[in-house]
Amino acid sequence: MANLVAGIGTSHSPMLLTNPRLWLERADQDRRNRELHDLTGRHVTFDELLEQAGDRYAAQMDPQVWEERFQTCMSSMDRLAADLTELRPDVLLIVGDDQEEVFNASNQPAMGIFWGDRWRTGTMEGAPPGEFFDSVKTGYAMDDHHEFQGAPELARDVITGLVEAEFDIASLATTPPNTGFGHAYGFIIRRLLGERPVPVVPILLNTYYPPNQPTPSRCYDFGAAIARAVEASPVDARVVIVASGGLSHFVVDEEIDLQTLDAIRNNDEKPLRELPVERLQSGASEIRNWVAVAGAMQGREVAWSEYAPCYRTLAGTGCGMGFLRWA
Repeated sequence: MANLVAGIGTSHSPMLLTNPRLWLERADQDRRNRELHDLTGRHVTFDELLEQAGDRYAAQMDPQVWEERFQTCMSSMDRLAADLTELRPDVLLIVGDDQEEVFNASNQPAMGIFWGDRWRTGTMEGAPPGEFFDSVKTGYAMDDHHEFQGAPELARDVITGLVEAEFDIASLATTPPNTGFGHAYGFIIRRLLGERPVPVVPILLNTYYPPNQPTPSRCYDFGAAIARAVEASPVDARVVIVASGGLSHFVVDEEIDLQTLDAIRNNDEKPLRELPVERLQSGASEIRNWVAVAGAMQGREVAWSEYAPCYRTLAGTGCGMGFLRWA
């Protein structure tokens, strides 16, 4: 029988793949970002954010603060990588989101699972030139098309279990032509697995795009159903499930980040189910991935966690970085 031995959660922000001196390059892009939402969830411009913020984030612009937060993130990811080495998984289930890397507006499933033998990453076409995104492409395994091993037998069992649990799941047996899986998956392989050839099952949640984003409560139930399906599979495998993405971005929302992490640490599903969807916009929507894995890990204690709010502009843009391991 398959054994779901542990779960982990990690942010996958581009800021984690570049020296803080390059964060200003990303900050400049914030001024043109049309996916900014303030702390109430209202869609705003960068200038509106800047006006709202006043001098609230002035202390966050200190280069020493940036370096300290970056080092916190690096040590946390090193710890997660060491945890994976210790756990010796035979399969990773990565719960991530697709940002028009595999799907697009012509077909955007709420939930999907890849169950083929091998899958590949896409490339970051149209990324701005510069040192920042050169590093990011490599760190996301999106500098070229890279192939990785799937786990078809286990993945099919998970899909079957989800259907029996009344989840109408999209299934992918091959990577669609002219596409590739995105940063939510390549980041985990490159940063946490390194050279270890562990088979990976990509699980896709539509966190970003209306109108069919699953509610946090549905995500929690989805994760719980995944766990039951894994444990019912006759495949002999040690399985680790990963939440990839988040926490809040492109505007840092420390309140919603800490509310999420506190609920996970306290094993309290009610606040997770009731997270306000109006504050899960654009990048912060990836918190749904964490809620799903929390559902898969329900009843288990958290071994450790870390949080680092990484701001990059006076407007409060940046990313709330979260790292966590369930026991």
